[in-house]
Amino acid sequence: MFLNRRDFLKTLGGVALVALPPDPGSGHAGAAETSVRSDWCGGSEQSLPLFVPGERGFLGRLVLDDETLTLRAAPLEPADNAPAGLSQAYLASYRGREYVNPTLVLHPGQRVRVELVNGIGEATIVHWHGLTVDTRNDGAGAVLAAPGERYAYSFELRNRGALYWYHPHPHGLTAGQAYRGMFGLLEVADADEEKLRAALDLRPGKTEIPLVLQDRRTGRDYAAGDADRLHGFLGDSICVNGRACPYLDVSTRIYRFRLLNASNARTYRLGWRTAAGKAVPFTLIGNDGGLLPEPRICAEAFLASAERLDLLLDLTDLAVGDTLFLDTRAFDPMHMEMGGSSGGAIDHAAMGHAAAPPDSHAEHAAHGGAFPEGGARAILQMRVREKIASIASVPAKLSSLAPIDLARAIERPLRLGFAKGRWRINDRVFAMGETPIEVARNSVETWLIRNYFNSMPHAMHLHGFNFEVLERQTSPDPIAALKVDDRGRLATDLGRKDTVLVWPGESVKIALDFTCPFPGEQTYVFHCHNLEHEDAGMMLGVKLA
Repeated sequence: MFLNRRDFLKTLGGVALVALPPDPGSGHAGAAETSVRSDWCGGSEQSLPLFVPGERGFLGRLVLDDETLTLRAAPLEPADNAPAGLSQAYLASYRGREYVNPTLVLHPGQRVRVELVNGIGEATIVHWHGLTVDTRNDGAGAVLAAPGERYAYSFELRNRGALYWYHPHPHGLTAGQAYRGMFGLLEVADADEEKLRAALDLRPGKTEIPLVLQDRRTGRDYAAGDADRLHGFLGDSICVNGRACPYLDVSTRIYRFRLLNASNARTYRLGWRTAAGKAVPFTLIGNDGGLLPEPRICAEAFLASAERLDLLLDLTDLAVGDTLFLDTRAFDPMHMEMGGSSGGAIDHAAMGHAAAPPDSHAEHAAHGGAFPEGGARAILQMRVREKIASIASVPAKLSSLAPIDLARAIERPLRLGFAKGRWRINDRVFAMGETPIEVARNSVETWLIRNYFNSMPHAMHLHGFNFEVLERQTSPDPIAALKVDDRGRLATDLGRKDTVLVWPGESVKIALDFTCPFPGEQTYVFHCHNLEHEDAGMMLGVKLA
């Protein structure tokens, strides 16, 4: 069944253009003024075309078959044609084509064979973020490839269609290696994916485009100070596919954008608008774990480190010459662990989470001149250059996804907090070889992840298994305002997830099916994907017996 565009928007309560929503961090209207900027993207950078990955080069789409792919972690050279600022990457040569951080195009059921060659000056390993693999292939850091060594991966792809990704996971070194440029995409295509592409005439690299977000400190290598280790490493510019302030020329049709937040720590509040400041709704069709059962019309969405968004943007009613912007809008980042001018913690909870986003010179300096988290900035410009006829319709049903059976679920509480200079889970920090979380093979559990009020947001990720978000409890007002059901869930919580953002004072309940097809004891990790937090030990081992 298909709905035409206007019937679909009407059914879901959408409108073609709406006023920008009030800034949830300010407590009053006026987000239009804070987001509409004449100096878009900071103003000092020169706008360049958005880099769109092709069939080779940086993020090039590499259709992997049964052959073994050699993936070399190595310093970048000028001839590698990688984005400016990146100093390390995964290099590959496959069937006569050269790649930098290739996008691996896979399909369910195939055998994946990759050999990692470590050509950098420190130990490393690859983690296949979101994939269902055994311990040996997970790349969680218990086994590392020393400089000059190799590590061979071989596993059957058991995941449904979605956008996953890969990145380093050597404990204590992850943040620096990822920031310097070692990350890539994993595109898994199944029958539901192909149906969607056929229905909307989507073509990767043309009308289906990945958007990889990463904030960077211009002209600096990774060097985390005390403030960075506490709050997370923030950059002064925001890059999309390796470029700051990019623009994209488009036609009047439906586009698919697949977003990955590859930033070490930054959370984005993403939304589209016209040059005049009118918000343009988008259709959310998927997240970390693939396509949702049904599309959802959204005005905006938060995207934390490691999370993915899959969305459609309908440009059919626009005219040649119109301009759109993708913004990260102003919001209260709720860093209640931060010291204010009095030296005490900023208790946003007591203030109803209505404090303005940090923009003081002191906070700016503490992050090495970084663009403050929660600040407003346009990060991508879209320019309508061609008027075409388009009659494509968004399918009313995208996939079938049965809920996890909770009839015999075991409940497990988890607490996120800070003590003795370390971010912790259940008052513990990571110790290699220890597995404080032990679960029974083939069991179902519900985890209630509670974040203390005197804390900051934490993007929590579990290796080896995806999960279902069941509910959000005691959410801060700006988050509760975005709920889509009586369980407090956000549109981005629907379907399946592998990473979920938990705000201060909030509890998120998730369901996990620990059905495990791999023989023998398996161990994984559960951690915050703020990479500075992860490296400092905000991570626990998980054992399946």
